[in-house]
Amino acid sequence: MTPFDAALSTLSHSGERRLLLLTGSVEWVTVQAEAFWQTDALWLGMGPAVCRPVAINKAQKLLGREYRHVIFNGYSGLHPDMLAACAGMVRAGGLLILLMPPLQDWSQFQDPDQQRYVPLPEQAHRCHAFFLLRLRHLLLQSPHLWRWDQQEGYQLPSSPLMENWDSTVDDWGCLHPEQRQAVQQIIHCAQGNTHRPLVITADRGRGKSSALGIAAGRLLREPATKHGFQLLVTAPSFSSCHTLLLHAQRISGAAEHEHELQLGTASLQFYSPERLIDECPRADLLFIDEAAGIPVALLSALLDRYPRIIFATTLHGYEGSGQGFAVRMQQVLDSKTPDWQGCHLSHSVRWSSRDPLEPLINQLLLLATDAATPVPSTNVTHCWLTQQQLAGDEALLQQVFSLLVLAHYQTSPSDLRTLLDHPDLVIAASLVEQQVCGIVLVLREGELDPDLAEQIWLGRRRPRGHLIPQTLLTHAGFRQAGQFSYARIMRIAIHPAYQRRGLGQQLIQEVERWAHAQQLDFIGAAFAASESLLRFWQRQHYQAVRLGLSRDAASGSHSIVVLKAIQPEHQPHIEQWQHALALSLPYYLPRQWRQLSFELVSQLVVPSPDIAPLSPQELSDLQAVAHGLRSPDHALPALQRWIMLASYQWLQLPAPDRRLLIRWLWQGWSWSELARETGLSGQKALIARLRHILRHCGIPPLAGQGIDEKCRDEML
Repeated sequence: MTPFDAALSTLSHSGERRLLLLTGSVEWVTVQAEAFWQTDALWLGMGPAVCRPVAINKAQKLLGREYRHVIFNGYSGLHPDMLAACAGMVRAGGLLILLMPPLQDWSQFQDPDQQRYVPLPEQAHRCHAFFLLRLRHLLLQSPHLWRWDQQEGYQLPSSPLMENWDSTVDDWGCLHPEQRQAVQQIIHCAQGNTHRPLVITADRGRGKSSALGIAAGRLLREPATKHGFQLLVTAPSFSSCHTLLLHAQRISGAAEHEHELQLGTASLQFYSPERLIDECPRADLLFIDEAAGIPVALLSALLDRYPRIIFATTLHGYEGSGQGFAVRMQQVLDSKTPDWQGCHLSHSVRWSSRDPLEPLINQLLLLATDAATPVPSTNVTHCWLTQQQLAGDEALLQQVFSLLVLAHYQTSPSDLRTLLDHPDLVIAASLVEQQVCGIVLVLREGELDPDLAEQIWLGRRRPRGHLIPQTLLTHAGFRQAGQFSYARIMRIAIHPAYQRRGLGQQLIQEVERWAHAQQLDFIGAAFAASESLLRFWQRQHYQAVRLGLSRDAASGSHSIVVLKAIQPEHQPHIEQWQHALALSLPYYLPRQWRQLSFELVSQLVVPSPDIAPLSPQELSDLQAVAHGLRSPDHALPALQRWIMLASYQWLQLPAPDRRLLIRWLWQGWSWSELARETGLSGQKALIARLRHILRHCGIPPLAGQGIDEKCRDEML
């Protein structure tokens, strides 16, 4: 028995939940928490073996499940993302139990989670404690917090008697008419006109994923659609689909296989977003759950390939920035499918609408903070913000963080802790009438211990952080890269109302002045490679020095590193690294970079003075292709040498011609693949265009030899 048993009985009737803060020594809080544990509870972090504790970093696999109580051992590390996720796992009438040291010790608490923000665990003491101190302040202000302290005993705020919470389901399995309407809209989308996608938005606990599952289950068993009906579902991770698949199986009675439900010839199957893009399997309807956690570029590509799609996303949650998704994805939908439909679920179905746990967690982790639109003005100023300043000014912190959420689809509660606690972070802002309209986050990196840098270069060590020097050492093999100092721009966010006014460029210039004053060697950035982003950085005189071999799982794109020398004496290093990247293109383009945009490849090409000129044999091979009828396949070595030497000429060509050269010569595309992409009639037309390009780029004819034009026409 615990002092909270009677209050818990009241919670069960009212459908509410609470946060119980258990503070004291690790031994004491563990013993008290064990009294709450039962078979229908989850213990995260270190704990008694009988409670079957789950490591905090493994909790991601449990998303979508529900428990009477969730015990979160803060002594194992207060991971903000997992704290947010755990709040969603607590069933109505249950508790989120947070085990922490005594409140007076939080400023000195060596939180294991801080090790994620420094290269080596022993450097965690360098982190600030602003995140925990702010958390403590807000918790003590909450009128709904339940507390139990080793020295002070328990504090249980009295709650007014509430009416019983109604959680009965209708004949469809829905908990509210709003949820049933969403199910009906999904079924209508599956059976109605094509290219009219449905976008479902909701906060957590509104029954969004279960509505998807109920609709999927009804579609699987529907006689009119059952024969060969193919449903696909994708999400940032398979665990994100747990609720959807659970309800679909319950409603349909389908047989469950790995990542798939089967009912006769109808099926519902999970595919990762990347696998969907690569394989493009047939689907009568595609579900995209937690769409905010998937890059908009991938969502846009799926929109092009599938005529019937349901997008569903959480607006405020740990899964991704739903508000940012809403802004960016709406632009794509308006452009490609202007007849798209929207559906918003506002009624809470998993717990009472009076539940105080959700708003408390939202306040603690800034999950429900939306960016306000700054007042129109031309009077923009720039300033530097300190982490202490943000921790002491809640309104300013909310402005900064909400702008980061709006600007990037992957902003999470952990980014809030980075903002407040990272020891190497500096922050610059653009202000209009004291409102934040732009923000840039910068990390100091580099100046690694020589022995550590050598181990990184050899591939034997991979500490956290120091992204730019580590990738230059490990991936590019630049052995001296660890000794330099870097300012890495890790995030730039400009409010949509102030974009295309040069604020991003101005903030970068502000950072450059700071880096120069700090006597750093380089300033750079790493981001998901795209033509527009790379063009933006190149306009600021940054050069690409590294391109990732594999696509990033989060962005779906290859990551790219750009650098600029702060000290003029380091410019030769930039040029050396830039040329090394350009010289690697022929080797990686036909393999890891085969699907890379040809325009992006064009932006990576730089003339290299170290390449030997064409030999007489190579020149004659090119002449035979350009002015004769020799097959380009038989002159491939000469053509490969020419494209490296003649970049100045062919980079001036129109986009279709550059596409042909890059796709065929470097990326190894077949003539049939090229014909499909370019729209030309086939191999003969493509080869004819290639001969024209070579002549246009100055390949001279063979002296004294003419070409029989009639024969040429017959061959082409």
